[in-house]
Amino acid sequence: MKRMPLAADSIKSQLKKLAKEFALKYKGEWFVYAWVSKRENVLLEYIMGCPDPVYSKYGLTEKQRAKNISKFLASAEFRKCLKRYGGQVVYKKEWNKRRFGDNSKLLKLYNKFKKKDAIALLTMTNKKKEKGYLMKYILRHEWIHILLKKNNIYFQKKGRKYWPYDEGLNEYMASFLDNDLANLEKHMKNEKYPMEKKYWEYAIKFRDLLKNKKGSLERKNFLSYLSRL
Repeated sequence: MKRMPLAADSIKSQLKKLAKEFALKYKGEWFVYAWVSKRENVLLEYIMGCPDPVYSKYGLTEKQRAKNISKFLASAEFRKCLKRYGGQVVYKKEWNKRRFGDNSKLLKLYNKFKKKDAIALLTMTNKKKEKGYLMKYILRHEWIHILLKKNNIYFQKKGRKYWPYDEGLNEYMASFLDNDLANLEKHMKNEKYPMEKKYWEYAIKFRDLLKNKKGSLERKNFLSYLSRL
């Protein structure tokens, strides 16, 4: 079996520490990742319901987006998206052939990842700076999502509109690890992209809600309670 890069091993160590601080279950085998092309990453974000306005323009449901995919692929928005780099998590339970219909491009992606329980996908790049950022920050971000969902702390189980809570909690967790909670307002101010600005807005909410929760079990129970509301 091919060994993970040191950066991935380091992130696993961070996640183990985070799990201890929040009394979360942790298993190293939960955390795997794969590289995909930027085109594949954009297609997956598009069809799996990413709330980014650039995708929502072509439909709010998977059915609407599948119907409008040719229009999206021919758009200036799609060409701009191909310049991005980043990541996402796909979960086996969320794969459903009804999302894809007869679209060969999407069926190919479905067949590629349908057997994975949960996997973080990172965009392939030849740029050293981009790859460093992906391995240091994006992979951790995606794996935090997996850690939280494996512990049944997942706000979107109540509906897609709750995505800011999941993203905000993720950024809170990352900042907790980095001892950077005092700088959340600064990060929000410096963020240019409106959707990602919301990540920091909700991270601040979680920081304020959790500031008096001292013990790991108290933190975990409170987050579990919030995600059930």
